[in-house]
Amino acid sequence: MIREKDGILKPRIALAVFALAALVGLVRPALAAVDELLLCLPGFPGTPAQAQPYIDKMLRHLEQKLGKPVGSISGVYLSDGVEADKAIKAKRPSVALVGPSILAANHKALGMKVIAKLEVAGRSQEVYSIVAKKDGVSTVEGLAEKRLSGVVVNDEKFVVNVLLDRKVPMGSLKLMPQKRPLKSLRDVARGEADAAVVDQSVVNSMKELPEAADLTVIYTAKAVPAPAVVVMGGGAADAGALSKALVGMCGRPDGAELCKTLTLTAITAASDEDYKDLLTRYGR
Repeated sequence: MIREKDGILKPRIALAVFALAALVGLVRPALAAVDELLLCLPGFPGTPAQAQPYIDKMLRHLEQKLGKPVGSISGVYLSDGVEADKAIKAKRPSVALVGPSILAANHKALGMKVIAKLEVAGRSQEVYSIVAKKDGVSTVEGLAEKRLSGVVVNDEKFVVNVLLDRKVPMGSLKLMPQKRPLKSLRDVARGEADAAVVDQSVVNSMKELPEAADLTVIYTAKAVPAPAVVVMGGGAADAGALSKALVGMCGRPDGAELCKTLTLTAITAASDEDYKDLLTRYGR
C-alpha cells in the first residue's frame, strides 16, 4: 500500500537522490565545478523536507569525494510540478534529473541535452491512467469541461497532448494540481473531482485502498520514458565524459553494490533521440 505519512520516505526518492549524487561523484574530473543538484520529479512521493536528510547525506559524501568544503554543494528535491518547473527555469543547473513533463516543457527553451536515463527494477517507462467513479465519466473524451486532479497536471499541454492524446480540446479541462497521488484519488471518491491522473504504482495499490472501492480505470495513456539525466549550459561540454562514466556503472565494482541496494537495474546511455516521441507528442 502507498503510505504518505510524515517522516515516511518512499524508496523512489532515495533512489533518485542517491543515483544522481553517485553518478556525479563518479565523474569527478568532468564535474568538479558542480555546486548544485536539482531533482525535478513531479509525481514522485514525499516532500522536500522528507527528502532533505537523504540529500544532505549524499552531498556531504560527494563533497568529500570531490575535495570540496563541507556545505559547498546544495541539493533540492521537488515533487510538486509547479515548483519544479519554476525551479529548473530559475536555477538552470549544469546537471539535473528531470521527469518527462519537466523535460518536455523545458527541453528546447533551456537547451537541455539528455545523456542518460534510469532503469528501475527493469522498467524504463512510466504508465499513467485516468481513474473515475464507476458511475461517473466513462470515456476520456467525456473529460472535457470536467475536473481532473493529479500530481502531473500542472502543465495542460503535457496532459492534453501527451497523456490524453489530444482526445479533449486544449483549455477544456479544469485542472487540479495536487502534491500527493492519494489526494487525487480522495478528490474523486469525495466528489471534489471528476477524475484523477495516477501512475501505475497507484493503480496497483487501488484494491488495498478503501477510498478506491468505487473507482475504476477508464483510460490508460501511452507510456512515457523514465526520468532523464540532462545537462544544460556549461554542463554540455562535459556530456561525453559524464555519459561514458554512467553507462555500465551497475556492472562495475564501484557501482554494482549501490545499484543492487537501490534496485537500480541500469543507467543506460540515452540521447534526445530516445525522448523524441515524447517531445513530438508534447509539441504538436
